[in-house]
Amino acid sequence: MKALAGLGLSMVWLLTACAGTPHVVTQKVYTDPNREVGLQTVSERSRGKGFSHPAFLKNTDIASVLKGLYVERGSSTISLPLMGGGESERYPVFNQNEIAFFAPLLAQGFGLAQPNEVVTFYERGEISKLHEVRTSGGLFMQGEVLYVILSNHAAQTEIWQDVEEYHSPVRLQPLKQLEPQPGRLVFDPPQHMVPPQRESFGSIARGKPLQVGVRFKELR
Repeated sequence: MKALAGLGLSMVWLLTACAGTPHVVTQKVYTDPNREVGLQTVSERSRGKGFSHPAFLKNTDIASVLKGLYVERGSSTISLPLMGGGESERYPVFNQNEIAFFAPLLAQGFGLAQPNEVVTFYERGEISKLHEVRTSGGLFMQGEVLYVILSNHAAQTEIWQDVEEYHSPVRLQPLKQLEPQPGRLVFDPPQHMVPPQRESFGSIARGKPLQVGVRFKELR
């Protein structure tokens, strides 16, 4: 009886802990020390129609979207009034190796995702003995549009800052923004880009992540 009582208390503690830590990855599709693809339950979406999941996408569909993603920021160069505004600078979100790695895993995630789940991604890389960079976010389908949330793009942090004793690791909360990011997320070619669903993003991601929607079927 004591064992059963202890088990019952453990289950209550587990459920309470889970209820107290929303917006975390609930299922892992792939994980290693530096990269992760998973599914994150978004309780707000379960009350309505939800996302168009599961979605059976080709690896090439995902790769085409990832290839066209850019972070666009205004030039840091101060321009004179007569010269007009400064030109913006673009940075690809993923390189070719990252696209080849993430595309099949994200496609697998979409096949497993339920209408109230977002497919998430996370990547880290050390740039010194003290610092590392993190890129994370998520994707979801709504009708014929594939939406991308970029919560962090090469965000620099001190290595100790992602230790669970200090705060919940980014890999557990890939949609949580570490710090405000200047610029915007765009897709090239732009004719396939649609305005983001800001009302949906507000309940999914924490902070103000970069966002974009892509009519991916037009890329085939």
